[in-house]
Amino acid sequence: MGLEASLEIPDALALAAAVESGAEHLAKLGSTDTVDGRRATALGDLARHQLTIGFDDNDEARRIATGSSAPVTQVVLHAHLSADAITDHHQTNAQELAGRVEQGGQRVLSVEQIRAWCGRPDVTVVVKPVIDLRERLECRGYEPTDKIREHVIARDGTCVFPWCGRNARYCDLDHIVAYNHDHPELGGRTSTDNLAALCRRHHRLKTHGRWRYEMTDPGVFVWTSPLGHTYLRDHTGSRPPGRAWPEPGTTAHPPDL
Repeated sequence: MGLEASLEIPDALALAAAVESGAEHLAKLGSTDTVDGRRATALGDLARHQLTIGFDDNDEARRIATGSSAPVTQVVLHAHLSADAITDHHQTNAQELAGRVEQGGQRVLSVEQIRAWCGRPDVTVVVKPVIDLRERLECRGYEPTDKIREHVIARDGTCVFPWCGRNARYCDLDHIVAYNHDHPELGGRTSTDNLAALCRRHHRLKTHGRWRYEMTDPGVFVWTSPLGHTYLRDHTGSRPPGRAWPEPGTTAHPPDL
C-alpha cells in the first residue's frame, strides 16, 4: 500500500535521513532488493521498532517532558532579514516572509515558523548569510567564486530550462554569453547577470542543440527553440509569452529539439 503524509520540514528531513540510513544498512547486510524496496523495508523497520519501544518508559517520558533530546536534524536556512527579527518575539510582522529552506524544495518561511524551529531541541538551524539578489557580482576567470555560485543558486532555484525542476544545487552554471577563453575581455563575463543554472542535459542541449536564451531581468529567462518558438521562465514557472498554456492539442512541455 502507498502512504502519503505532510510533515513539518525538520520532521520530514529526519525521517528521510533515517530511511536512507536504513536502506544503506540493508545493502551492507547483503540485500539485493532495489533502492526503493530497501527504503520501503527500512521505513517498516522504523515503525516496528517504535511499536516495540512504546511510550510507557519513564526515561522516554522524561525526555519528552523536558525536551532534552539531542539535535538529530539540521535545517539550512537562507535568511532574508536580520537575526533580531527572528529572535525578537515582540516584532509585529510575525507573518513576514523571512527566508527559504533549500532542503524543503525552496519553500519560503515566515518569521513565526523560523522561531518555532529555533526553539526545538531536536533541530539544529544553520542560518546562511543574507544574499541580496539585486547585487551584481563579478569575478575574473571562467570559474565563479563560491559567493557568486550561491547567489545564482538562490536566485534560480532550479535549472532554468523551461519546465525543468532539477535542483540548482546540482546544476552547472552556464555562461549565457559564452566565455572567451582566448580573450576573456571579449567574451561573456563570469558575473551573476551572465550566469544561470542548467542541469547537465539542458546545458548540452543549449550548447549543441541550437537552443538559445537571454536573461531579461534577474531570474527571468526567455528561451528560443530551434524552430523559433519562445518560452518564458521566471520564479512563477514556465510558459510561452503572451498566450495561455497549454493550447488544445499541444503538449505541456517544449520539445527538446
